[in-house]
Amino acid sequence: MNKIIVTAMIIIAGWYGSLLYRQGELTVIREFANGFGSNEPVKCMTKDGRVLYGDIPQGIICEKVEPVEGSLTVQKFSTLKRDDHKASGFRCDGRQYCSQMKSRAEAEFFARNCSNTKMDGDHDGVPCENDSQF
Repeated sequence: MNKIIVTAMIIIAGWYGSLLYRQGELTVIREFANGFGSNEPVKCMTKDGRVLYGDIPQGIICEKVEPVEGSLTVQKFSTLKRDDHKASGFRCDGRQYCSQMKSRAEAEFFARNCSNTKMDGDHDGVPCENDSQF
């Protein structure tokens, strides 16, 4: 009888923990998954395409976490705001590579605002810097 009660309690605790984790309320697991607790800076990519470096604020859920090696320098290369696609005339449409861009401004917009771009190989914030077409 005691084994049945203990087993039922373990199942209920697991179900409740899973529910809290899915709702983002189980901070211990979320912080561990986001790289908290380690002294190494991390690169966090969120589901909505944002990339965060260093200490990840509480409440942010990372889809992918990578360690950041060496020093980190952040450069701002444009004055456009994240959702300022109306002023720029560009919109995210799935393009990822420099060869698919028509201008440096378009490449900068895509690198800053669109997820899964592959235009900044050295991760210095300047997309397509070695591309001769611009």
